[in-house]
Amino acid sequence: MITVAAIHTVFQKEALFTAIAEQYDIGLPLTSRFVSNGLNDTYDVVTDQGRYVLRIYKKHWRSEAEIRYELDLLLYLQSGGIPLSSPLARKDGELITYIASSEGTRYAVLFTYAEGIAIANAKTSVHYGRAAAQLHLAADGFVSSHERFQLDSVHLLNEPLKHLLPKLQHRPDDIRFVQEAAVRLKDRMNRLTLSDNDWGACHGDLHGWNVFHDEKVDGSLTHFDFDCCGAGWRAYDLSVYLWNLVHVRHDPEKFGDECWDAFLSAYVAERPLSQADLDAIPLFVAVRQLWLLGLHTGNSAVWGAWQDDGYFDGKLKFLKLWMEAYDL
Repeated sequence: MITVAAIHTVFQKEALFTAIAEQYDIGLPLTSRFVSNGLNDTYDVVTDQGRYVLRIYKKHWRSEAEIRYELDLLLYLQSGGIPLSSPLARKDGELITYIASSEGTRYAVLFTYAEGIAIANAKTSVHYGRAAAQLHLAADGFVSSHERFQLDSVHLLNEPLKHLLPKLQHRPDDIRFVQEAAVRLKDRMNRLTLSDNDWGACHGDLHGWNVFHDEKVDGSLTHFDFDCCGAGWRAYDLSVYLWNLVHVRHDPEKFGDECWDAFLSAYVAERPLSQADLDAIPLFVAVRQLWLLGLHTGNSAVWGAWQDDGYFDGKLKFLKLWMEAYDL
């Protein structure tokens, strides 16, 4: 027999919620489900009092201070009337539960459940654009005493490349392309200024799958999953929705999208953008693509190293075509 350290523990969900229920006023757990082994572990639980979502942050993904920044932002936005999946306090008033695991202490937070389904069409994109504008308006005055990364060139480009480039050692032409692309994108980002471009607290992952709309109540939306939040350029926050709509397409003549047009029109009607911010959105679509490549390769030890040549072919093809189409 040998002993090998674990880098990620998956907890037995029934035992997990028996222990969690003792810490919160949520009633008796009836059913539970392990929903996702994603950036964090997500569980869905139904009790005799309602339905909740438990997030257990992965070890080395977010520090306690970074998590507390996220929770501060959520409570601040909630106090400003933004509909979102909010953190629930334990019986002792604490928001974070500490869980012992083989890889060390893990942090868990219980959230209210977001009802509805994901954004699906131009009509719901209008509601989403308006809601994103209201979110940014509400977040304008936010400050936190807890430190967290910023959505800047270090976080969005430098750090992802540390994970990506080693996975491209057998593709030297792509290494050169990625390095050159990162230099160009970073230079463009560093030209953005606080006088011309909007900077503030961002959701960080506004791709349309982190908001649910209630079909029974037209225009009713609930935001969730602020795990990628932080202070950053608001043009980046908006670009994520466009990126999600177009990044699987390899035809630059078809990069336009009616959902994006509806989203952006609704956003600027609620919260006008400078021309500099509008011009920066295509830049951040490319930045987001590089960030994604780093995210996938950086988590391969837990998610699996499925980033094969076919994966790189597709992801890098889009990046090249997008940068050419928008002269980046």
